[in-house]
Amino acid sequence: MVEGKQQGDLFTENLRAPGWMFAFLGLMLGGTSGGLTAVGIRSLGDDPLVSGGEAVVFFVCFAIAVVGIVYVMLGSTLMETKATDEGIVVRLGLLGTQRKFEWGEIDEVWESGHSIARHGGRGNPFAPASRRSWTMYGVRNGVEIETNGGVVFVSSLKGEELVAVAEGVIDQT
Repeated sequence: MVEGKQQGDLFTENLRAPGWMFAFLGLMLGGTSGGLTAVGIRSLGDDPLVSGGEAVVFFVCFAIAVVGIVYVMLGSTLMETKATDEGIVVRLGLLGTQRKFEWGEIDEVWESGHSIARHGGRGNPFAPASRRSWTMYGVRNGVEIETNGGVVFVSSLKGEELVAVAEGVIDQT
């Protein structure tokens, strides 16, 4: 058994977001929570910056912003692609948004570069079926998976290896 792979895994790749994304999200989170803390501490004194209904709206909006930034951090900084005996599974983030392509529904897999015009956004479940992509920031290469429902782009730095595994399984079926 190869390290990082479990029994039945034919291919595994873990992608991480680039450092600039972690820095940007960290600055956003730090600035937002710092502003929230500064106004909160100031509100404890005799002359608060916001009070009454304004304070409620302010603190709710800042709390929503902090939760939103943390959600983006958890959902956008990791991507795992696995080819198993059942099919190809792509999972985004720690929150586990995932898509499984069973071998029976896959017609072809080939290497490709990402194009926003052709593939659309990243992991958007509301995007039209003809424009789907599962991407990691900073990774412009990957594979396209043609299924009964259309073509889906998946970011990969090991696209050639994933195509070889897929072709081997598709040829056997």
